[in-house]
Amino acid sequence: MSIDILMATYNGEKYIAEQIESILGQTAGDWRLLICDDCSRDSTAEIIKKYRYHNKGRIFLYENEKNSGSARANFFRLLKMSDADYIFTCDQDDIWKSDKIERTLNAFDNDSIPTLVHTDLSVVDENKKIKAASMISSQHLNPKRDRLNELIVQNVVTGCTMAINKKLARILKEPDVIPVHDWWIAATAAMFGQIKFIDEPTVYYRQHGDNQCGAQNMGSGKYISGRIKDRKRAAYMLELGYIMAEELLDKYRVPSEYIPMLKAYASMQNKNKAEKIRTVFRYNVWKSGIIRKLGQLYFL
Repeated sequence: MSIDILMATYNGEKYIAEQIESILGQTAGDWRLLICDDCSRDSTAEIIKKYRYHNKGRIFLYENEKNSGSARANFFRLLKMSDADYIFTCDQDDIWKSDKIERTLNAFDNDSIPTLVHTDLSVVDENKKIKAASMISSQHLNPKRDRLNELIVQNVVTGCTMAINKKLARILKEPDVIPVHDWWIAATAAMFGQIKFIDEPTVYYRQHGDNQCGAQNMGSGKYISGRIKDRKRAAYMLELGYIMAEELLDKYRVPSEYIPMLKAYASMQNKNKAEKIRTVFRYNVWKSGIIRKLGQLYFL
């Protein structure tokens, strides 16, 4: 059994050593760490090289000649380098619990089926103080909403907790427009295989000045009022779903059962509000929870 951990890095000198240490401390030891640095302007690459020197054959560093512009591009570059049985994705600034790999591997039950496994995560501040023991709970997410019509409008898979098997990795195509790889991979898994969720945190997600939008409390008044004021961003997130549907149809030989829904959703950009609402009802393309549903209707 082979395991690859894929990490895209950029200006991560402040936290990357602690993340690498948490990987070195895993209870499951048969892994390789593949890192692609996207032209960092700080000491990120130098820190990685020191760890590579002391962990030859386990840690590998690839440095882009020019900035790729996205973590998605970095991830797919790394994915092309891997032929492992299981592939984990990893952020540069988090901390893995020591049994993350072991617990995740235990959730894979049939490698003939394209499978994605993800977990809950705990949100911590810059100093590792717990801000939310469960991000799933604090954001009022429902990880059971993993059918394609549900994922196309709202992603419930957090990329830094995710692992996929080789069957899914071999299916994956890189999107041209969608900027986030976890949402794309989740949709692909829902279409061709299965998604499994471990209802316990395996990662400490570090929330700091560069990623403040990553783990907000969806139930707070501040969050709700902020979304109402930021109409442009809310509309953009819905539009990404329309683009996702279009790209899925373009990149894959989509199973016939999903084609009507994807075609209808991909054409949402050309519909008036009444037509959009009819499409949402017809194909049950709803976000979860009453607050999100009301917001969805408002921003359509």
